Amino acid sequence: YTIQKADKKTMEWFTVHEHYRRLQCSVSELVVGNEYFFRVFTENLCGLSEDAGMCPKSVYIQKPGTEYKPPSYRQHDFNEAPKFTRSLVNRSVICGYNATLSCALRGSPKPKVMWCKNKMDLSTDARFRMFSNHGVLTLEIRKPCAFDAGTYSCRAVNTLGEAESECRLEVRGL
Repeated sequence: YTIQKADKKTMEWFTVHEHYRRLQCSVSELVVGNEYFFRVFTENLCGLSEDAGMCPKSVYIQKPGTEYKPPSYRQHDFNEAPKFTRSLVNRSVICGYNATLSCALRGSPKPKVMWCKNKMDLSTDARFRMFSNHGVLTLEIRKPCAFDAGTYSCRAVNTLGEAESECRLEVRGL
């Protein structure tokens, strides 16, 4: 037999054994980290065969003891209880001009928000509009009058907890 090798990058064939008579062989001088193809020609008194038997897949010469293991990362839990990053602040507004109260909140899962005046829910009162934009919560009071003065609160609740922010609103006459 005549055994040849070819580096996968160059595909140039080199003879590694000639006139070899055994059914198994060892090939030396292989570069660690390279891939090789091998082929075998049969040989008799008439010479070498025209076609070679070739291995169907390349052989990768792996570095000993350097098997790559991707690092394992701990899954981070981004869930957190609601927390006001900006609290409500006391306001003094003029009667008849729209007023807004704002605060900033974060929490995951997204908290449910409830606005109250003197501990009474405002969600059903059409004179109040509630907005939420990327964690900034705003309560709009349309044309407030003296009756709208009081303590306003914003309460946020999710599965991990709750938070509340309060302020006083004073409504002045013209």
